[in-house]
Amino acid sequence: MKKQILLVVSTVLLTASIVSAQTTQLPVVKQISAGVVNGKAVSLAKPAYPSAARAVSAEGAVNVQVTIDEEGNVVSASAVSGHPLLRQAAEQAAVQSKFSPTVLSGQAVKVTGVIVYNFVAGDKTPNWFKIGYDLASAQHASSLIFLNTNLIAKTFQPEWMTEKEQLQKLAEIKQAEPLIVSEPVVISERRISDNTKKNPDGIVVRKVTTQRVVKSDGNEPTGEQIAASQSLIASLQSRLANDELNLWQFNTGVSLSWAVSRLRYTNERQRVLSSLRQQIQSAPSKVSPEFLAELQKILAILEKPNPTPEDRQQTGQIMRKLFLNQ
Repeated sequence: MKKQILLVVSTVLLTASIVSAQTTQLPVVKQISAGVVNGKAVSLAKPAYPSAARAVSAEGAVNVQVTIDEEGNVVSASAVSGHPLLRQAAEQAAVQSKFSPTVLSGQAVKVTGVIVYNFVAGDKTPNWFKIGYDLASAQHASSLIFLNTNLIAKTFQPEWMTEKEQLQKLAEIKQAEPLIVSEPVVISERRISDNTKKNPDGIVVRKVTTQRVVKSDGNEPTGEQIAASQSLIASLQSRLANDELNLWQFNTGVSLSWAVSRLRYTNERQRVLSSLRQQIQSAPSKVSPEFLAELQKILAILEKPNPTPEDRQQTGQIMRKLFLNQ
């Protein structure tokens, strides 16, 4: 009888010991958050500066949310903030980066964190061609969202106080713009082409190309905006008066902007095209032949009575190229 009791007690004690061991076992950690992880990288890949972003001088910080696996490889990357034209390049760089494995309690774990990339436009040589184009566009654009006043300000000399005040006025107008812009009103629309073709996979595709004439509904530039841009253009022309090359580039940008924007007005078409043609012909000897050749291509397209969508696409591509390589 005593042996039986001792056996029962021993069994109970053994069971209690097992339960106790199970309840004190530590949980398995699979993933941790580490905040900004730039400083933890073994190799942090440098993002390329996209040509489209460079053409509009896009810059600033891009935050990329990443997941790093147990071996230190970035297995996912998603940009959560920053300029839209810079995000893809930042994500591509992030997945090429490498980190040391993170070990916690002797076990390698996944890590989530943020890689911060800072893009800087970086071109210290003022792009007077683009500055002229943008400032002229400010006289007829319904919004100043395209106008990078911070970048333009960097090109001004310290003593250019008047120009800085004029540019600040444009910056204030831009900041005061409503976030929501109404849709443009279609004045007229005509069909240019209507093509139907059958793909090798049997799918029938119909492509209809139309041409629309639109006007902004209540979104015309204000008199204040026009006056501020005109004043700044005149001031910069005076500042560059003794710099033949930069003055020509600036005035060429102004002429091109007006030619592109006024073509739809038949009573102004010949005037703006003639102005651009004369500007190209007056190029100083220092202007590269390649630059002039690209301008001539744009002029030839603008002189067409009915430019096609492909023509307009080509014009945009050439202009981005010129903005990047003045």
